[in-house]
Amino acid sequence: MADDRKALRPARTIWPYAGLQLASVTVNLANAITAVIYPWLVYDLTGSAGWMGVIAALTLFPAIAGSAFGGIVAERIGIRRMALVSVAMGAAAALAAAGAYDAGLLTIGVLAMLALLGAVLDGPGGIAIEARVPEIARLARLPLMRANAIDDLVDNGAAIAGPAIAAFLVAVTSTTVLLWIIAAINLLAAILVAASLPRFRLRHIAGSTFTQMRAGLGFIVGQPTLRSALILAGIGTSVFVAVEGIALPAILRMEGRSAALLGLFLAAASAGAIVSNLALALASQAPSLRGIFSAAFAGLAAGVALLLFGRSVPIMIASGAMLGIAAGPLSPVFATLLQSSVPKDLRANVIGISMSLVLLGAPLAALVTGAALEAFGSTAVLIACSVLLLACALSALAMSGLCGVAANLSGDEAG
Repeated sequence: MADDRKALRPARTIWPYAGLQLASVTVNLANAITAVIYPWLVYDLTGSAGWMGVIAALTLFPAIAGSAFGGIVAERIGIRRMALVSVAMGAAAALAAAGAYDAGLLTIGVLAMLALLGAVLDGPGGIAIEARVPEIARLARLPLMRANAIDDLVDNGAAIAGPAIAAFLVAVTSTTVLLWIIAAINLLAAILVAASLPRFRLRHIAGSTFTQMRAGLGFIVGQPTLRSALILAGIGTSVFVAVEGIALPAILRMEGRSAALLGLFLAAASAGAIVSNLALALASQAPSLRGIFSAAFAGLAAGVALLLFGRSVPIMIASGAMLGIAAGPLSPVFATLLQSSVPKDLRANVIGISMSLVLLGAPLAALVTGAALEAFGSTAVLIACSVLLLACALSALAMSGLCGVAANLSGDEAG
């Protein structure tokens, strides 16, 4: 652990932040291509929307457990080491999937096992980097809200390019080549994380894992603003998994549509999110949490409802753009709220537990959506998702914990 015992140098430098943004670009590019290719692959292997839900759930279960304990694990073994192991395992799983498909050995069982392997350390790895964003932003002389908004801006830029690239590659190359491309991009991301993530001082963690978990949960329960934001973020994440990860790919596949149409929708959503994140990055005042959440969920409800009118190209673009614009501010606002309102000695722990709570309902949402599509059809599923999002918008207006301005969004840390 000698590397992690070295203190982060106080010299101001943009490289750690810029390098991690480059790594984020590659990861999100791979994820965006995967989001187009893998649902088609699962459906072609099984012919079932239900299996699409099962595979999605398998990737979410380890993320929940990994996020819950991710902060504690990362602090105990080292932030840099945890992040490197996480991205390396993801790259290994992607390489194995490409190799298995190339050899004609990729069954649904093998794919499920590799999906589980690739996701098992995503939680701890993501928390490891997320917990040190305030220090990395400070090195780059960036206010915390701006650093998070730029991060989402970069992520969504990659998410625009990914589906467009995937749509082009689907037309001109084979599934084998696509899987090897995904593997190569994941490998590049691992190299970039290794080259840019600073070596942080390893902190002494007092008490057992149970004690640390109890302290983190106690902090969350005692914060009305954080508690309210977590409830809405959890419901919103579950509906997003249901719509973008299961319902829409399955609906398009069952209707015989091209993967390019899904790519177009995802690209439009990312473009919409870029508009929101750019406005947030340039904002001079911290936004009202109540206004952000209520407007975002109302926009999300409208975007999903738009899909009820058909799946033509104009409707798909309009729906994707509406969803992206509405959802865009949620991630940087929520991330900044977590990073700035939690004391430094609890930050990694509380972020990990919070992310786990946000994801808690997502596996069930994936399983229920897959089963509901086969039992009730697409219209019923889309109506249910839209109504649930609208209910969240109305709830946000009534939550006293969201009243006022988000705490410390300028980047000032809690003590």
